[in-house]
Amino acid sequence: MLFTSFFAVANECDLPSKNCLTWVNNQLKNTKPNTMNWYNLKLWQLDSLVTLKEFKLLRQELDELKRVLSHPPMFVSYLNIYRAKLLLIDGEKEQALALIEKSVAELSSLNKSFHSPMRLVTIANLMLNLKRYEEALSLLKQIEQDYKGSRDSHLKLELYGNLGHSYRFLKQNEEALLNYQTSLDHAIDLQIEQQIATLYIHVARMHMVLGDAKKSEDNYLNAVFHAIQDARTATIINAKVYLASFYIEQKELSKAKSVVEDIDPNQIEAHQFKRWEVITEALKNFR
Repeated sequence: MLFTSFFAVANECDLPSKNCLTWVNNQLKNTKPNTMNWYNLKLWQLDSLVTLKEFKLLRQELDELKRVLSHPPMFVSYLNIYRAKLLLIDGEKEQALALIEKSVAELSSLNKSFHSPMRLVTIANLMLNLKRYEEALSLLKQIEQDYKGSRDSHLKLELYGNLGHSYRFLKQNEEALLNYQTSLDHAIDLQIEQQIATLYIHVARMHMVLGDAKKSEDNYLNAVFHAIQDARTATIINAKVYLASFYIEQKELSKAKSVVEDIDPNQIEAHQFKRWEVITEALKNFR
């Protein structure tokens, strides 16, 4: 999650999601371009595309925005973050990290004048990309302390999800699992099927790291169930690829084959290419 608005948006976009994207796209049709409201809506649109892992559409939107030479500085900072994520997917790591470093500096400076806990979570998330794990963890723990009484489930969803990432990168696996589970609880509270599916995947991965294959399988199956509820091809494929990868690791090739048999290889996203190659290689000669 990356979004920090210029000002409040209607309740249809309480957080980036499939419904938010639909609503924003409709609003943009009747909004004058390059106004403050238009920039606000564009950030919701772009952040929803990131959340939904619609990277092809994100690339198209960024290419369109690039044709306009001048944008507000804060908007440009977020555009750089989105571009960096696409560069990471494309393997252009050095260029991506340079953009992320720039964005961290700009958002940190902005936050001194216009404080936002969600922006701080964004900064911590960017630090994780830069492998500044201890620094990110320290920042996130401070946010947790400062906002422990907050009833903002969206903030808690993102905060504990990023705490999970931080602890995972630092090999503190039990803490990672605990925080991913807390983030999942908030996703369930918000009833966001795509985020629920994604967090079940994180929980499943941590159970596997901790040696509990049965709990790992159960959570991967939950991820697929909620991905189907989300009813988006990208979400369903993502969950199924992770579940099939799990079965490949467990040498349960028949189960892996049944999971992926209805997947169109042409719909595999770039971030899943490597896992898909492992799956297809493992199942190449399996009947």
